[in-house]
Amino acid sequence: MNDAEKMASGAQNARLGLTIANGVIDAVDGHFTHVGMQELLKKESKIREIVAEVTSKILAIPIDPWTEQKKKIERFYKIVFNYTVDWSKITLPSKGEGFEILEYMLVKLTDDDIFSAYAKRFGKDAVWKTYDNIRKAIKEQQLRPDKDYVFLHCGGVEPDEKHLNKSYDDFYIDGNQYMVPKEGLLFALRYRFETGNIIDIKGVTIFNALDSDGNAMLMSYNRDGRFLVSYDDRNFSSGEGRGPRQVRF
Repeated sequence: MNDAEKMASGAQNARLGLTIANGVIDAVDGHFTHVGMQELLKKESKIREIVAEVTSKILAIPIDPWTEQKKKIERFYKIVFNYTVDWSKITLPSKGEGFEILEYMLVKLTDDDIFSAYAKRFGKDAVWKTYDNIRKAIKEQQLRPDKDYVFLHCGGVEPDEKHLNKSYDDFYIDGNQYMVPKEGLLFALRYRFETGNIIDIKGVTIFNALDSDGNAMLMSYNRDGRFLVSYDDRNFSSGEGRGPRQVRF
């Protein structure tokens, strides 16, 4: 059950009842005549019906658990890409099991668009890539929707702890979904945009993607202090915090 489906707590119901009661008192300026009170009590059952109906309608209004994150995403896209996010055709997933970070993927953006936006915002010396064109270098990657979509991930500076030291060959057939290059680039850019910090300082994020030479594509923090997009052998793993970042849709 997600947050929007949970029943209201006793405290919330009590607060609602108090609010309604105060509203009635305010409406009559706090004054009841003896006759007026008698008339009001005669209509108590009807009032209860009205209150019950109003209460049910209020409690039926779903609470969006993503409100704050949506605001951050909207601000990011407006400032960085001069784009107004449209949520009207997006189905938002439920939080759970550590997947607490929401990302919005504008499909028309390419991997290189996001990389260039990173360089533009933080300086061309803040980034480095092995590939002339990241998009063209991708030979295969896990399938994604062909229209704008959202996805969840666990966030964090380093790759998912539960998947640490897994090589591409370890994880690409395990049935889970992991970040592809464009998703990782977007997360890295938005994280630095909002916090001023770089991800993958100690570890390396391995993408669910292979380049044209059959190597696993990755992102990391370069020793020169730059955000790096590069590659390594698809079967390579180590004890230095390498691994994928799982996503959900």
